[in-house]
This record gives sequence, structure tokens and C-alpha cells, in this order.
Amino acid sequence: MKLLVTFSILFCFSMVVVFGQDTESTNKKDLTPKGLASEQTVVRESMQMMGESSQNALTMAIPNVSDKKCEEVWKEFSKDFSGKTRKDKKTDMYLSDDASIRKMSSNTVDVYAKFNESGNGTTVTVWFDLGGAFLSSEQHETAYQEANELMLDFAKAVGKSLAEDNVKEQEKVLKALEKDLDKLGKDNENYHKKIEEAKKLITEMEQNIEQNVKDQEKKQEEIKAQGTVLETAKSKVKDFN
Repeated sequence: MKLLVTFSILFCFSMVVVFGQDTESTNKKDLTPKGLASEQTVVRESMQMMGESSQNALTMAIPNVSDKKCEEVWKEFSKDFSGKTRKDKKTDMYLSDDASIRKMSSNTVDVYAKFNESGNGTTVTVWFDLGGAFLSSEQHETAYQEANELMLDFAKAVGKSLAEDNVKEQEKVLKALEKDLDKLGKDNENYHKKIEEAKKLITEMEQNIEQNVKDQEKKQEEIKAQGTVLETAKSKVKDFN
């Protein structure tokens, strides 16, 4: 079987962290989105265990990214190989069987990829089975350079995915702020409405006060008149004494 390419990216806000692997060759490419702190992706070559055997592989350390995010991007990225990619749940390893990577080999390639989260990042390990031999810089110089480019392209794909995730998060923040502004606008309208209602109520109460004063004066006159009537009634009672 043959193996698939894994890649990694260093993304935003922190300094580059490279998980140690002894290397025979190192390629670096700046993957930092414009405006972010400078970070680099490092591709390393070393012998790595896959199952019960150790085979030559390419590795990358990706700071500030989870293994789940790397796997998510790998599933999409590996579709370009035209081979079927599946995950072995027992080994947690992805296999792209009979992948077509023309610049690497005229034959199909089996690509194995594994993602291990460690500390604040994820280590990506990829084995390329060219059919009878695993890719190495010593035996397959041209194909190895293509594998390096694939790794770096994957790293950029991870960076782009993280950047897109950040855009989505910032869009959510913006929508929340816009929602808050809309609420504040409605509150403002409500305050003005209540002020107008209060003004109307004040006018009505002022008119009621004026009417109340008049009603009190009228009532005082009625009381005075009734007092006179009462005194007349009392005087008639005395007439019978």
C-alpha cells in the first residue's frame, strides 16, 4: 500500500513550536496570513512507527490547532488524490488507497496519515508507499520534493481553514453587535414613545387639576347652600316646640 501526505500550518497568535524529530532534510515556507505574527511550517523526514513496523515518513508540527481540525482538512485535501480515503479506527490512521499523485509517481501511491495532538498543537505524520518502497529523500529525490510541496500545501489549507473559522467567529460577533445596536435603536424609539405618552399624560393631568379646582369651588358653594337649607330645616323643628 502507499501513503498519503500530511501537512501542517502554524497559524495566528503564537510562536512557532516544532515537535522534535531527527531530520535528514528540512523545508520551510512562510504560511502566515498577512497581518499576523511571523510563523513557519517545518517539514521533517524520519523513521516513524506505523503498526508493527517503522517506515520513512514526513512529519510536521502545527501549533495552535487540534488534531480534529487537521483531520477535517485532510479529508477534503486528500480528495485531490483521486483515491478513496478512509480512517482505520483501530490505528487512528488515514489511508488513501491507490492515490494518483502524478508528479510523485506514474503509478498509484498509498498514502498513510496520522494526527497526534500534543501540548498546544498537532504533529502530522505521513507515509508514502510507492509500491515496494516508502518515499525517502535519499532514494526518491524528485518525488520527495513533490511530497514536501504537498505537505506545505496541506499546511496552507489548514491555515486557510483556521482563518475561515476565525472569519465565521468574527461574523458572529458582528451580528451580535448589530443585534445589540438594533435593540438599542428600538429602546430609543420606545423611550421617545414613552416621553410623548408622559407629555400627553402631564397635559391631561394639568387639565384635570384645573377642572378639579373648579369642581372644588363649585362643591364648596353647594356645601354652603346646603348649610343654609339645613339651618332652615332646623328652624322649622323649633316651631313645634
